[in-house]
Amino acid sequence: MTTSFRARILLVDDDLSNLLVLQKILEQEAYQVISARSASDALQLFRKQGADIVLSDLRMPGMSGLELLRAIRLISQDVPVVILTAFGTVDDAVEAMKLGAVDFLSKPIKRANVLKLIQDCLGRVRRNRKVQPPLSTKQLMLGQSIEIQEIRRTIRMLAPTTASVFIHGESGTGKEIVAKLIHQESGRAGNMVSINCGAIPETLLESELFGYERGAFTGATTSKRGLFEAADKGTLFLDEIGEMPLSLQVKLLRILEDGTFLRLGSIQAKKVDVRIIAATNANIKEKISENKFREDLFFRLNVVNIHLPNLKDRKTDISLLATHFLEDASLHYGKEGIIFDSDALALLTQYSWPGNIRELKNVIERTVVMNGTGVITAVELNLPIPLPSEHKKSIRTEEEVKIAFQKQLVFSIGTPLHEVEREMIQKTLEATGGDKNLAAKLLGVNLRTIYRKIQDFV
Repeated sequence: MTTSFRARILLVDDDLSNLLVLQKILEQEAYQVISARSASDALQLFRKQGADIVLSDLRMPGMSGLELLRAIRLISQDVPVVILTAFGTVDDAVEAMKLGAVDFLSKPIKRANVLKLIQDCLGRVRRNRKVQPPLSTKQLMLGQSIEIQEIRRTIRMLAPTTASVFIHGESGTGKEIVAKLIHQESGRAGNMVSINCGAIPETLLESELFGYERGAFTGATTSKRGLFEAADKGTLFLDEIGEMPLSLQVKLLRILEDGTFLRLGSIQAKKVDVRIIAATNANIKEKISENKFREDLFFRLNVVNIHLPNLKDRKTDISLLATHFLEDASLHYGKEGIIFDSDALALLTQYSWPGNIRELKNVIERTVVMNGTGVITAVELNLPIPLPSEHKKSIRTEEEVKIAFQKQLVFSIGTPLHEVEREMIQKTLEATGGDKNLAAKLLGVNLRTIYRKIQDFV
């Protein structure tokens, strides 16, 4: 048989004979199969590589199949999970279905039954991929870090209210994603409308926000409604609110107080029901002290405050986000089935991500476009790795490197070989100013070895 894509199936069973039988059946049908003999190992595989379908034994030492199902559902709501058992009870089946399992099969598994079930699950996967965007807002908020769990809890509590929200975080941390999620879960009937206050000149920003009447200024040949009217009964997201001119801050304050505003060139007040969500990467308190931002407006906007951490501060979420971006890009570019190798995943977690989630997404997309093997390596990611030592020199020529290296390198008789290796690599990197290609050439090893050794040193 052939399928539109090679589905990746995760098998989980502590019984090796059952695992091998199932694996053989599925591989004969051209499916990609990854397997684990414990639920904890399976969960690690799922976090790193993802899966289109999960088939898990129910009773295993340590974490059970139901506990694995719970953990997978925290990561993904869409991946079909099937529970397999030789000791199934009605209570087990009911509990599995409540937790989101798509089916419950008793052992011994019959080939025809499992293949039919896989086909049914694939139909569900294809429908989800057609109906839903590859990366939903909720998926982008996935994570197991304490910070993200707290943000999700805050969103659940505040979304149904009318409270204004102030989001603070560096560029690329996902401020607009949080705003969209708040709007989606608010139940508000209107649309969410977004504008970057720092990207539009003051005169244009005023007309964009409040609209204008015909003849309000030269070129205003017709009337135009502004974003506040477009967002009536909905949400207006004001990104980079810290860049809004003081003259417009006064008008925004009035809307927050009584819901009314004037179009440019009009004396007729309009009233709207708009929830305001503001965001910035600037230090607002500093702007207030410099009289560049109104303190009373900040208090109005800051009813609920959400701080988004940098990606480097939520390392436990990086592999999960990277896997989602990988699936999205692979699907978009017709390269389904691409995976990360272990070195690549380690590098993704180690890198500092100054551009945060946006940079991670761009790196993954670029790597997928250029990948021709189906496996992404650390070298392909082309990310700079911090040197094991903070001391760096900007020396580029091989001769200069050798001179600097000889001055630095000191070994004592009896120094363990692994320490000698470590120091040689560190000192070579220092001498090359972090140029890993040159370091590899000088040491007579390939670039991949340098990446692996650096990760071992950290």
